[in-house]
Amino acid sequence: MTAAIAQQWDSSPRYQLETSLEHELNLLQQRVLETAKGEFLFQVTVSAREFLLLKAMDERFGAQGLKLALERYIVYPLANLFATDQIHFGDLVRIDRHHHEDRLNFTREIKNLAPPTRRRKPEGLVGSVYTNSGKSVQSLSL
Repeated sequence: MTAAIAQQWDSSPRYQLETSLEHELNLLQQRVLETAKGEFLFQVTVSAREFLLLKAMDERFGAQGLKLALERYIVYPLANLFATDQIHFGDLVRIDRHHHEDRLNFTREIKNLAPPTRRRKPEGLVGSVYTNSGKSVQSLSL
């Protein structure tokens, strides 16, 4: 319990960057989910987070360096994958860093996480509906 309280009051630059990274990743996921057809999830591994933090600290711009690192290493590659139809609605993309590489790897882990849309089955005939031409057409109840 005291470790959690101590961590809560930790004002080190590293802790602040970690907190900012978590916040920015959540905002990015919200942006992705709010796009017209880009609804997919992504998961950033611990090693990828470490990579992003190192890049942000290398930039020496604090939170601004973190935003630049996120744009360069997460947003642009995700946008490219999406634009080239390598990511689809409902996918889960895992973002990871392999040892000693200066880039992140994107892997589509699960295809189509989204539940299938419910299709309503007709329950029966309701009656006739008259069209503009004066003919009647049977109407189905949903």
